[in-house]
Amino acid sequence: MSWIRAFVELNKSLLLKGLLLLMAFLLGQQMGESRLQRRWDAEKQTLQIAQAKQEQHAADVAQVQTQISKEISDDYRKKSSLLASRVVVSECVLDKSETSAGSLSAISANSAGVASACSDPLSIAQGSPEVKSCAELIHEAQRTTLMLVELQKWVRAISESMTEVGVTR
Repeated sequence: MSWIRAFVELNKSLLLKGLLLLMAFLLGQQMGESRLQRRWDAEKQTLQIAQAKQEQHAADVAQVQTQISKEISDDYRKKSSLLASRVVVSECVLDKSETSAGSLSAISANSAGVASACSDPLSIAQGSPEVKSCAELIHEAQRTTLMLVELQKWVRAISESMTEVGVTR
């Protein structure tokens, strides 16, 4: 053990410098680790905030779409009931005009034969022998138009809400 003691006595300054360097290295490593850990924690928190914002945005968009769909559906029901009452009125008007048609001049048999054979493309196209009355056709046309108008309103409202919320295509 005497040679170790002699080595330590001769190289005391070198050992102290080495020990000081080792302590500085360990301290730097500790500081670097803590700094890196803080950055990772800050990045993780930023990602969590961004994810929460995205989830809130998706919930807002879904809520707006649901609200718009409900408004359009309610508007459609209201207009559909108004339309149904108009169909009843138009049927009464058509029935009265058909009963008063007796005062008009008679139609020749040839024109009636041509009219029944080929002037009803709806029944020919559908392949069904039944012929729809004018009132039924008017009612179907009104309902179809109403559906199309409501669908256009819905699409317009959804696109406006997406623009307001910040969603782009």
